[in-house]
Amino acid sequence: MDTLYTLCRSADNRHAPPLSAEARAEIMTHKRAFFTEEAAVNPLVAEILRGGTVGLHAPLTGRRAAFLRGPASFFRTHELLRKTRERNAPLLIGGREYPREEVLAFFQRCVPNTNLRFLPWFSTARYTMSLGLAAAATVLIGHLVALTSDDSGLFDRDVAWQAGVILFALAIVSSARRSNRDPRHAAPWNSAMYLDAQAQCLRSGSPSLALARKETLPQQKLFKDPAFYDQLLVDIESGRFAAHLEVQARRDVNVQPSPG
Repeated sequence: MDTLYTLCRSADNRHAPPLSAEARAEIMTHKRAFFTEEAAVNPLVAEILRGGTVGLHAPLTGRRAAFLRGPASFFRTHELLRKTRERNAPLLIGGREYPREEVLAFFQRCVPNTNLRFLPWFSTARYTMSLGLAAAATVLIGHLVALTSDDSGLFDRDVAWQAGVILFALAIVSSARRSNRDPRHAAPWNSAMYLDAQAQCLRSGSPSLALARKETLPQQKLFKDPAFYDQLLVDIESGRFAAHLEVQARRDVNVQPSPG
């Protein structure tokens, strides 16, 4: 099934900028239709388009608490799902409580390449659990080898060192693969921010809906700085980002090719 993100990107790819009035109208029509169809079956999208709320029962604390109590958005939902990954707390959409896994399913219908499933304490996707098992296996191997050797000791340090290096490396790689998103594809927070730009334009009736393309959004490709994305979402929700897109679009249209 195509996600809301891939559908909107397909609308963008119909025309290359600078966009004519006809191209803008066509892209806007398609994006409105995609959001409307998804909102009909997805309470999260419907709440975002209404400008409603998404949050937790428990009071939020920490440096980002005020930001996470903001209006419903795809990026805030991503951060709330990440925050509840180890305690499986339910989320509130418009005041109605939904199990965390149900909200995650709503979110995954829109944003691809997510890996935000609940991690119970015994999951080997947790680094602490994987490293603990690797340490225990290292000690056991060192002890068993010592018992079967001619030495009188209870622990073979050389074997334990070799086994430990291998086991700890396997534990780290295995946990990373099971707990992290696929780095070969777009990061989900960038995709969520793209959808938030679309949703804000739809809520406000902004003609910038056709201009809100993936390449127009600032993003961090290697590392995620929460403060960077928090501020970007504030700019999107305030309308400043849409205004910037209109200015840039007029500038692109007015650029004349150089002679010769």
